[in-house]
Amino acid sequence: MADSISADTLTGLQPLQELGEQSRGSLASKATVRTLKPGTRITAAEENRWMLYVLAGRITFVANDKPILIEAGSPRAQHPLFSAKNLREFAVCATPAQILCIDRNMYESLSQQQRDANFEVQETILSPTESALFARIYQHIVTGRLDLPAMPEVAVKIQGAINASDADAYRLSRIIQMDLAVTGGLVKAANSALYGGASPVSSVRDAIVRLGFDVTRQLVISIAMKQVFSTDIPALKKRMRTLWDRSVHVSALSYVLARHSQRFDPEHAMLAGLLYQVGMVPLLDHIGRRYSDIPETEIDSILTRLHPVVGELVINYWGLGPDICQVVRECGNLERNGHNTPDYCDVVLVADLYRRAHDRNDTHAPSYHQVPAYEKLGLPEPDDDLKINIISEAEEEIREVMDFLKGIKVV
Repeated sequence: MADSISADTLTGLQPLQELGEQSRGSLASKATVRTLKPGTRITAAEENRWMLYVLAGRITFVANDKPILIEAGSPRAQHPLFSAKNLREFAVCATPAQILCIDRNMYESLSQQQRDANFEVQETILSPTESALFARIYQHIVTGRLDLPAMPEVAVKIQGAINASDADAYRLSRIIQMDLAVTGGLVKAANSALYGGASPVSSVRDAIVRLGFDVTRQLVISIAMKQVFSTDIPALKKRMRTLWDRSVHVSALSYVLARHSQRFDPEHAMLAGLLYQVGMVPLLDHIGRRYSDIPETEIDSILTRLHPVVGELVINYWGLGPDICQVVRECGNLERNGHNTPDYCDVVLVADLYRRAHDRNDTHAPSYHQVPAYEKLGLPEPDDDLKINIISEAEEEIREVMDFLKGIKVV
């Protein structure tokens, strides 16, 4: 590993050169260089956290079974080795090589700061205490010093295994069985009315066969997420439990709304709904460890303003794709995307507003059926109790989704 990287090293690299000089300097301070031997294989799935660039030597890059030789100094070497869109890509060192590693989530946050003025501290109306806290946390975000939660190990391994060319149900079951909570949740899901067949399954392998690889992948990630929504800070346990319960409810509602449209993948909508406020997790941890004496109302204010940008960092860090990034970034914008094709953010937005409409503790919930997303999804008019038949008729499905997602109690 190199001790330091010059900011000038990043000047000719795409898309890093689009950042300002100070931002490139921040990226360079966190960058590292790996020296690799000939024959070393690296994969997009395992390296998704990083933007990799060939600094020295030659590397054979393979995408869609087509090999391309990339030589240091060539135009192709000025672009990231992997696209981040296809986790099946891989590369093999043809000669001794050096690879520059740039933290992807740090790049994304710096890029977002540059193109989106909505998070400028001076433009946010806050109390003096909120403003000072906001500024400190914001600086941690844009300099990459905010600790982000790691994706659960079983979710990371299942992502890589399913994208491998030799993936099979037996191999996947061995990975899943490393986590007892995920094992139980997956078997419970496979036996639910949502996926159930003529007879119950009792093994992880049979559950995978029934569900299919893609559904298995998304369910494993979703079920494992309860490990992320946890804290060892006593004062925050109630908040974290409330956040988890809310996320699970929105996830189940998102699943039901998506299932009634051929446009959406219900399991993807479920995952998007589960993670729509995931940015609150590292923020709560940061506040609880450093600012434990601030009032609850000021914590609420900070979480509301900052969780979208932090959530986007988390999703980019985990490599879960642009759809879920859009959900965490835009789900609070009730007037978003008024005339465009409906998307997963519309699904989760309506699910959250529907939940709020029936939450006795939420006295300021907007009318969920009056936002553009509701009309775009083609949903019917609600009845006098502000319920819609699609959700009322799916109460058992909603309970089943919440049941296998919750699993063991989050503490």
